[in-house]
Amino acid sequence: MKFFNIDLHVSVIADIRTIFESMGHQVDDWTLSGHAHIFGRSRDKIDVINHVNWKNLDQKMCDDFYDRYKDELSEYDGFICTYAPSFCLLYEKFQKPIITIAPIRYEAPFWNDKKKWKWYNDYLKNGIENKLIIPVVNNKVDKRYCEMYTEKEWHHIPSLCEYTNAPYSPKPEKEVFLYSSFFNFQNLYQDDKIVPKNQVLKANYKWQDLSEYSGIIHIPYCPSTMSIFEQYTSSIPLFFPSFDFILSLREKFGSHGILNQLSWRETHNLPPSNIFNPVKASLIKNLNDYGNIDNEKEWIGLSDFYDEEWMPHIQHFNSFPELSSMLRNVNLTEISDAMKRQNIIRKELVYKKWDTILKNLV
Repeated sequence: MKFFNIDLHVSVIADIRTIFESMGHQVDDWTLSGHAHIFGRSRDKIDVINHVNWKNLDQKMCDDFYDRYKDELSEYDGFICTYAPSFCLLYEKFQKPIITIAPIRYEAPFWNDKKKWKWYNDYLKNGIENKLIIPVVNNKVDKRYCEMYTEKEWHHIPSLCEYTNAPYSPKPEKEVFLYSSFFNFQNLYQDDKIVPKNQVLKANYKWQDLSEYSGIIHIPYCPSTMSIFEQYTSSIPLFFPSFDFILSLREKFGSHGILNQLSWRETHNLPPSNIFNPVKASLIKNLNDYGNIDNEKEWIGLSDFYDEEWMPHIQHFNSFPELSSMLRNVNLTEISDAMKRQNIIRKELVYKKWDTILKNLV
């Protein structure tokens, strides 16, 4: 089959392309991503929609897109949407299957527009019912979130990110690298054994540069990221705060880089609100009511780095002193080898899930 994609995120569609092409399918894409250079590309120029005005997505933009590209894109058997999943609205008039993948809360860019969010949500529900939209998520947080709003089942298929081709190969001179862009770890805990002061990645680092470190410490800003999938597939030992510890950090420091992308409203500094109220809101805590630890617990517990089904062997620390002790005492080779064995299982399961979906499209 032959698929088309327009995307704002280069990594998610790169993962899908790697999987689909290995199964004999074709994926063509135009990128609007500001990180296109990671794959040696530059942002594509597309009529009607671009990397700025996509946030104004509405019915007129969808109609204009169809009128402009209906002939050019008619050769494709289906479409793929990853980020933003709402790009599935662009392809409604083509009346062909749309694989819609949510790698983060699905409502972007309608996080503060109740009318448009409902328009989009109704479209998803109808499309899923009519089997024109194939709903997929790559993590358990978004599975629950999407199902809560659409009242439809979404397939959970984790990302693999084999495109990095960067297996774990630590170099003796490199110690554990702190991988956190938002939370100032060293203001809390000074320990050169954890964060060597001279270990700073250059702006244009390669995936293999990460694989040369003995391990990576995360203070996560989101319950699921492509970098976590990339590093897990590389079998790099990963260190995350335990569930209880991350709750205490978030309660103490708020949204200063600690899971501050749980909700789009928090990401964009909008007040806590359930602007578009799902039917099941009374049964499930409101993720958009951020800052309330009791509301957030059940969501945080679904994060990839606590998912023992798909990502076992991630190391969890209950305090920064415990982390320091762990780094001195754990057997990093054994951890990486266990991840390698799990990656064989993960790949087989992921490919089976995608094979089932694609066969049902034929």
